[in-house]
Amino acid sequence: MRWLIDGYNVMHAAGVVDSRTTRERFRRARKRFLDHLASNLKDLAAETTIVFDAHKPPGDFPVESSYRGMTVIFALSDDTADARIERILARFSTPKALTVVSNDREVRQSATRRKARAIKADEFLDRLPTLAFQRRPAIDAPDPEAVRTAPALDDDERAYWLEVFDAVADEPAPPKRPAAKSAARVKKPRRVDVDEVPSLRQAIITDADIAAIIREIERED
Repeated sequence: MRWLIDGYNVMHAAGVVDSRTTRERFRRARKRFLDHLASNLKDLAAETTIVFDAHKPPGDFPVESSYRGMTVIFALSDDTADARIERILARFSTPKALTVVSNDREVRQSATRRKARAIKADEFLDRLPTLAFQRRPAIDAPDPEAVRTAPALDDDERAYWLEVFDAVADEPAPPKRPAAKSAARVKKPRRVDVDEVPSLRQAIITDADIAAIIREIERED
């Protein structure tokens, strides 16, 4: 996400300066304001452009410069900072990746027409403490198709791993460990047929034996 900011809009919204501020105090306040922005934006500072109104060259900054990673522009060649912001908007190649911070309604409308996002200075100040920690929009994410078709390894990496695998394949196989003895299994006893054991067969009383016993008992009575 890139930020295009009307600097004095945000300074006034933050209460950094007022009409009674002297020129030297104003310059110091502007520098403290830029330091505050850079500290909060962190890595996003490199994607931030701040535009200030200017009727003559500032005494403490070049007309266009980089300050703590941010691009700082004094709109000396334009009527106002709004005019410079609209010029930047008109030639920006990926407006969907841009957020314009301005209190001017026409500037915000121009941003919206270009498919850029537009917010007021107060909203920007509310979000500033957490901007550096918010996720970037999907437009900055890599193309999924490019990721899918990209080779997993480059030629040097592929050659290295092939060499490693070939070295592993040439190594002798480790000796096989003896199989661990399994615990002795208790065999299920075989079912024994009576006919296979003569002594057992002799010990069993048959129906005929039972009938003979009954007859002997009755005879005794």
